[in-house]
Amino acid sequence: MKVVDLSAKMSIESSRRRLARIRCIRDCVSSFKDGLALPEPLCYVPEEVVFGKSGEAKAGTVQVPVYSRPGVKGRGGKVGDIPCGKDTRIHASGAELSNRDGEWIKLTQHALEQFFPGKQVAEGWVLLHPAVSNTDEAPVLTQLQQEEEKTGSSTRRELFGTSPPTLTRWEDVIEQVYALKLGQVSKVAPCDVEAVEALRSPPTNWTLEYDEELSRFLYENGDHENESLGSVKQFVESLEVSSYRDEDNADCLTDGDSESYWESDGSQGQHWVRLKMKRSTIIKKLMIGVEASDDNYTPNRIVIMGGELDSMVKLNDISVNDGFSGDLTILENMTQHYPYIEIRIKDCKDDGIDTRLHGLKIKSSQERDMGLNRDFFTPDRLVRYPRLETVDPEKLYRRSLALYRFVSLLDSVMHYMVPKWEFSLGSLNCLEEVKQLLPLSKKRMGLIEMCLKESEAPRPSSMPKLYINRRTATEHRTDPAKDPECKHAIFTQIYEGLKPRDKYEKPLNYRWPSKYDQWWECKFLSEGIIDQGGGFRDSLSDLAEELCPCSADAPVALPFFVRSPNQVEDSSNVNRDVYVPNPSCTEFAKYEWIGMLMGACLRGKENLVLDLPAFTWKQLVGEKVTWAQDYSSVDSSEVKLLESIESISLDKTAFDQNFGVELTWTTVISNGQTVPLKPTREEAAVSYQERHEYCRLVREARMAESREQEAAMRQGLLKVVPQAVLDLLTWQELEHRVCGNPEISLEALRKTTYYEDLEQTDTRVKYLWEALSNFTNEDRSRFLRFVTGRRRLPAPLFICPERGSDTVDALPESSTCSNTLYLPMYSSAKVAEEKIRYAAYNCIAIDTDMSPWEE
Repeated sequence: MKVVDLSAKMSIESSRRRLARIRCIRDCVSSFKDGLALPEPLCYVPEEVVFGKSGEAKAGTVQVPVYSRPGVKGRGGKVGDIPCGKDTRIHASGAELSNRDGEWIKLTQHALEQFFPGKQVAEGWVLLHPAVSNTDEAPVLTQLQQEEEKTGSSTRRELFGTSPPTLTRWEDVIEQVYALKLGQVSKVAPCDVEAVEALRSPPTNWTLEYDEELSRFLYENGDHENESLGSVKQFVESLEVSSYRDEDNADCLTDGDSESYWESDGSQGQHWVRLKMKRSTIIKKLMIGVEASDDNYTPNRIVIMGGELDSMVKLNDISVNDGFSGDLTILENMTQHYPYIEIRIKDCKDDGIDTRLHGLKIKSSQERDMGLNRDFFTPDRLVRYPRLETVDPEKLYRRSLALYRFVSLLDSVMHYMVPKWEFSLGSLNCLEEVKQLLPLSKKRMGLIEMCLKESEAPRPSSMPKLYINRRTATEHRTDPAKDPECKHAIFTQIYEGLKPRDKYEKPLNYRWPSKYDQWWECKFLSEGIIDQGGGFRDSLSDLAEELCPCSADAPVALPFFVRSPNQVEDSSNVNRDVYVPNPSCTEFAKYEWIGMLMGACLRGKENLVLDLPAFTWKQLVGEKVTWAQDYSSVDSSEVKLLESIESISLDKTAFDQNFGVELTWTTVISNGQTVPLKPTREEAAVSYQERHEYCRLVREARMAESREQEAAMRQGLLKVVPQAVLDLLTWQELEHRVCGNPEISLEALRKTTYYEDLEQTDTRVKYLWEALSNFTNEDRSRFLRFVTGRRRLPAPLFICPERGSDTVDALPESSTCSNTLYLPMYSSAKVAEEKIRYAAYNCIAIDTDMSPWEE
């Protein structure tokens, strides 16, 4: 009975701690949302921590250098050395600081007086972990536990009545403050007030949008530790395999279980394992696990390649001895970093077709991964993040530390905050406020994959066969008016063809394993195509083209989506290629099917390219939307117009001059339909005093115009994908998983580029293409948006010389109405690259189109 009571108490204590963390997360979300200081417990920093000589350091007294500033090699003057023996204790602040040199600790004033008596020392810094070192090299100093912490776990102390310890970890402080516990509580060690305030307080005029952009910066510029990589996550960014059979996938290589294995499922001699190595990792030893008992699955000859994917070199070529079992060293003592390592199994014992590997192990000499550091926030990195460019790097560093603490706290309880597949109850609604911070999570992707795996359904017993007439579908796409019911559309032919033929046949649920990559078989009438996957993918592409045509001149063949006002309005300079759900279309069952197809793409490897605005993607994934930030992706002119109407600088005279009696209680929605805002006053003019009410009603009507259609699409998504997955994905990730990540290659750009008053041999043109060749795909997408208002090709680009100016090294201008880039002269290709990239990310305002006030 006593054992049961003990177990029950421990369970209650664990639950109390989880709830404490969740309460703190809710307070943090409120602070992020309102731009307020973060909760003190999250930002707790102990005033003092104690360091001593590491047990792994070399014997005898070791000299520990102390610097006046956190910097070596001339950046920080040396104060002196501390002789550190077995019993030496060094007191330092608990504040974190890392820079390009490594991780530092700041000595307390007491420590400075102790080790440098009579010497005037303002500050003293010790390099705890150098950035460049062998990972096998033990640090000289290590943080010591307080004596009272050595008595056992906190749960054990509370159960057996020993006095509670003094808390020095921010996680423990959170649990105590938010646990709402009665009775004896632990004492919190004094905090470093200055360090706590530096973490808590946001920079001046800081908003949630800044935190979102900072999170994106950290995610896109940092190394990611993939939890699914298990034992090698410290050195490997990602791991791919050529193929796998059923459950014996790539995860089995890093799960630490000697009984599990990766088994290929492909052609003989075409099996490989590809490792994307973290930056600066240099392999000392790479081992694979093999078992002789695997018979003809056992590798016989292995070739190891290294380098970039398009220029790999052979690093080793080995044969496996007959009867060998255990860890086989296939690479050792490398002297340089290779971005990719590829293990190619060329043949197996007894001419086996497929192979098995029982694990991967890596030992590495590398630059120590210091993670976040103060010198990370450089101008060349920040150029793609306009909100952050003018913020003090020290403040960005401190805010980043606070963000990582929040995400670490979230990771610890994330699996308690999202629903299981069997339940429809939603996650804690506070998560929708901070969706854009989630990519920093280390646990999230593993949880997403687990939810998808647990909700899988078996593949259908037979593949549906569809007979598609593409000739009549093409005729319909050319002139939809001839087929108003869309009977000949590819969409309709597939939708009708997949309906159950009788009451015993079950409809497709689209929850198949990702390996099931052909959902139906297509027989194209009057075409000699045998569908082995290509026909299916063609039908999916044709269906997407009918829903959202790529060409701005093509008619929209189906009634489910309409061109957004941004695409129709010439004055728009953003999102000119997007479509929105048609507010007038009430075929909700078909919207739901579109959502199910999107869910199937998310689960698998196929893509359904739907050019939807961020406003729609956010609602599908469950992110919070606002008028000012999000609706401009649908109708930027309307957003600007309402801003002008509500402007404090607009007086009654200016209002009457610009609008007079023309502004009535109606608004035009995205499909061109006029809807009343006040049914009894739709023809009445809006007065100056009523302008704020008018703007409020317009916002409400416009943001809700496609709500039913979006709800039906989301319902379809949730039939295929667990809600937990949508709760954990950002809208950008949902779009990429459904539509793919559109590649904008140089070749594709060249094919759509035309020159006016410029020759291709002109220096300006040469510098432009040199700059674009150095751009990332995201850079090119931004550039395309800057010039054309569209994010994806095809879109024609017209390159012209700068108008009426001979200025050198100026920012370029654009006119999205005519898809024209006005290109100045540049002194070098490097300057051209910097100016064009800056304009692409920062200078939508430079666009030369007219303002909404001009006719």
